[in-house]
Amino acid sequence: MNTEFFVDVRQFISSLKDEFESIVAFRPITLRPVELAGLLEKLQGIYDLPTRKISDCTVLLGSKVGLMSMQDFTELSILVTLPQHSDPALGKISVLSPLGSALLGLKRGETVSLFFGNTESLFCVISVDQNP
Repeated sequence: MNTEFFVDVRQFISSLKDEFESIVAFRPITLRPVELAGLLEKLQGIYDLPTRKISDCTVLLGSKVGLMSMQDFTELSILVTLPQHSDPALGKISVLSPLGSALLGLKRGETVSLFFGNTESLFCVISVDQNP
């Protein structure tokens, strides 16, 4: 089982505390501490499974995900990455962002609801490529 992404996320989250306390270059995170804890728990649940039990259509770190907006039926493609590799302009979304963390563990055909300000957006996962 390849748990390299899981180890990297755990190390990154651990480094945030050290960086913040020493007031070095702090990386802003959009998730609250409770959401970060939930994300870590979700990661452990996914990556603790034997490899054969993880479905090919499950969103993991490094997955390229096709989404369809349920409001206007537009499609978009994103790559779920670690924070240091994220670039929203290129469709690379951090796993620590609200969208990235909400997608993690979902399967093709499932939907996710997110609030951006006062607006609710509903997306359907239409494709998952774990090895883009």
